[in-house]
Amino acid sequence: MTHPFQKAGLGTAPFSCTHVTENVFALPDGTSKAGGCCDYCGTGIRWEFWIRGSIAGAKQFRVGCDCVAKTGWGIEGFEKVRADHTRARRQEGAEKRAEKKREARKTWIDEQNANRAIEREAATKVWCDANSALAARLNAYKGTNDFLLSMIERLDYWGTLSAKQTEAAESCFATIDRLDAARANSQHIGTVGDKITLTITVERIIVLESQFGTTFITLARDEQGNTIFYKGRTNIGSKGDTNTIKAAVKEHTEYSGVKQTVIQRPKLVEVALG
Repeated sequence: MTHPFQKAGLGTAPFSCTHVTENVFALPDGTSKAGGCCDYCGTGIRWEFWIRGSIAGAKQFRVGCDCVAKTGWGIEGFEKVRADHTRARRQEGAEKRAEKKREARKTWIDEQNANRAIEREAATKVWCDANSALAARLNAYKGTNDFLLSMIERLDYWGTLSAKQTEAAESCFATIDRLDAARANSQHIGTVGDKITLTITVERIIVLESQFGTTFITLARDEQGNTIFYKGRTNIGSKGDTNTIKAAVKEHTEYSGVKQTVIQRPKLVEVALG
């Protein structure tokens, strides 16, 4: 039986399918149209299956997928070429769909980020208006306090601080202010070995229990704001207590830039009333 392509004068059987190409052109309205033509039936085609006859040097011709399928018998390699072509088209379609999803997600993320930026800006203004002094101090802070630096990073990222973070940051600045004031105002009292009488207010006390008994570590301040440090067996007051004591100056030290007078052998002095 004579092959249909041979009857149509397209070549001499047997035939083989060598490859597939796409032929399409764009229209002004944004759509596309098939740009090829089947050499067998004359139908416009987009996907061109290229066929070669058995005579060496014979010109190749192109047919559409319908014609090559209908007359596929006796065409060597057609099934493989068609399978490769179908797989490539499906892969291309999958990639286009995936790209479309990625673009849609990127658009959605950009919109979310834009909305979040607007909300963040509004929230930042509300927070800064309510905490203007703290916001100004955080913005101007150049120190090394890890907590304050982390709060500055959070404020830059989120635009606000929580109520607890705001309170903690204010407390941290208050502590820094107290230390700065102490550094500026605290002076050493007397000279080493002097016997002194002081009225002190206990600011901090640590009680250590051991097999040797109880040890009190006390940090206090006198009426002039000078820092007093004591470590020993005598309890010279609880936190917040104001007492008058007699003691000896053991040494003069400095801690975190604050001058401290270390005392020893303190004794509480009873103050007469009236």
